[in-house]
Amino acid sequence: MIKINKLYSEPEIFTPISFDFGVNIIMGEKSEKTNKKIGVGKSVCIEFINFCLLKRISDSRLNLIPKKNAEIIDSQIKLDFEFNNKKVIISRSISKPEQVSIQINGEHIHFDKLDDASEYLGNLYFEKYPANTKRLSFRNLLQPIIRDERSEFKDLIKCFDTNKSIPSDYSPHLFFLNVGLQKYTEIKSLNDDLKKKNTFHSETKKLVTNNNEIKIQDAKAHLNELESEVGKVNKAIEQLKTNESFELIQEDLVKLEAKLADLRTKQQAIKFEIKQIDSFPKPESINENEIQIIFNQFKKGLGDLVEKSLDDLKEFKNKIDGFRNTIVNDRLTSLKSELSEINSIVRKLDEEYSEKISLLDNGEVLKDLKTSIRVFNEKNRELNNLRSLIQKYDESERDKKKLEAEKAVLISDLEEEIYKNQETLKSFKESILSIHERIMGNREAHFEIKTTKNQSVVDFIMRTDDDGSHSTERMKVFIYDISLMLNEHTRKNHPRFLIHDNIFEDDDSIEKSLNFLFEYNSKTPNEFQYIVTLNSDLIESASRNGKLLFEVDDLKRAGFTKDNRFLGLKYNETK
Repeated sequence: MIKINKLYSEPEIFTPISFDFGVNIIMGEKSEKTNKKIGVGKSVCIEFINFCLLKRISDSRLNLIPKKNAEIIDSQIKLDFEFNNKKVIISRSISKPEQVSIQINGEHIHFDKLDDASEYLGNLYFEKYPANTKRLSFRNLLQPIIRDERSEFKDLIKCFDTNKSIPSDYSPHLFFLNVGLQKYTEIKSLNDDLKKKNTFHSETKKLVTNNNEIKIQDAKAHLNELESEVGKVNKAIEQLKTNESFELIQEDLVKLEAKLADLRTKQQAIKFEIKQIDSFPKPESINENEIQIIFNQFKKGLGDLVEKSLDDLKEFKNKIDGFRNTIVNDRLTSLKSELSEINSIVRKLDEEYSEKISLLDNGEVLKDLKTSIRVFNEKNRELNNLRSLIQKYDESERDKKKLEAEKAVLISDLEEEIYKNQETLKSFKESILSIHERIMGNREAHFEIKTTKNQSVVDFIMRTDDDGSHSTERMKVFIYDISLMLNEHTRKNHPRFLIHDNIFEDDDSIEKSLNFLFEYNSKTPNEFQYIVTLNSDLIESASRNGKLLFEVDDLKRAGFTKDNRFLGLKYNETK
């Protein structure tokens, strides 16, 4: 059992708040100046409790406090509570959230990592349980215990900010109900493996089927054809190599192939250069009258500086054009001559190569040794690649079916375990019906656990009278949470404290809910602790009508207004 005693800070940045068994109210009250009570620090107060109970700073609203508020950021936030009959004080600062100081019965233990502190408290929680008990982390245990207003109380299982896409985790709920936690954990782990295997299977299938353009059966048929083709080419090459003439001629063939490859490379280079020369622009023909007009213009402008005559200019132009044509034409003639010579050599070498090949082969199998070996290598690579992919596909399909079979067995075992724990589930359902009758006025409610084949593994089905509306869904969550905390079976694993931040939306639900808890605590004191934040106007109406069984001030542990905020200042949360 966990019972919170006091929330405070060193140095003091807020007035210490003490808590007791039963109902504890943190109130948002009207300010005399503004007549408003929202945004005064109720939720931040709960965040400080949650922070001391090892909530990650990245998930906390405290991470949004502007860093310029150094006094708040650097202060040690402390939570004094009782834990398994031990007096515990946890201390953390926002500036160094990974560092946790835990004092147990006067002994100090310091942790530099939050996970180490969580593991330590988790071990402390489970110290009286049998060694083979399936354990949860400390924070995992508190997941359904502290619900902040950002969860909107829409769902029994999803206790986190609705803006965050976090998968549902049933493990703490199953632990409190003492039903199927081990099997649930095994199925969740198997689901993760199955998801990875399905992804691998799907990606492999895309590769085998050329992105699903053909069927698997067609790919396997193509594999058979490839094996046949590779076998035939390989057989032909082997027959060729066993020919007595092979070794005598092989060296000549290799030399000829090298020469031919070199000459063909030169052929391509010469053809490319000839093509470039052919693409050169021809000398532009300029009319003599145009030249004379331009020449006279320049001569008039330059005067005595121009001494050359127009005939000299024409002669100079003709010399330039002639020089250019000589260079280009001579190079072109040389290249064409060289190309012709190479073509002649290549033809002779091709004939020689064909003659030598004909000595080894009649032309029925191989026309070109090098080409045949290249074809063989390409086909063999394609064959090996396709064979490997199909093998991986078949293996992944077998593994997938094996995992699916294992999952089916585990789900069946989980269903059997749920059936065998009907006494606990029946008792829990009765708690829900009793509280529903007290608050909602009837027993028109239902609760059951079912297994599913999807990722959630199980499904908690709870119905209440007229459910579906926003306020009724909140009451569904309230009834479920209170039942977990108070039921004779589930309370054995439950820490028996519960925090709801702004769960109530109307005075009628507040009146009946808090009256029920007050009466329960009066009859069986010191059995639970319930901390709730609410606005004063919601409870004032019930108080004025005399419907409450208690004095509000007797249960109020702190009250905040616009003029008297929790942290004593107003700030805008950073984004």
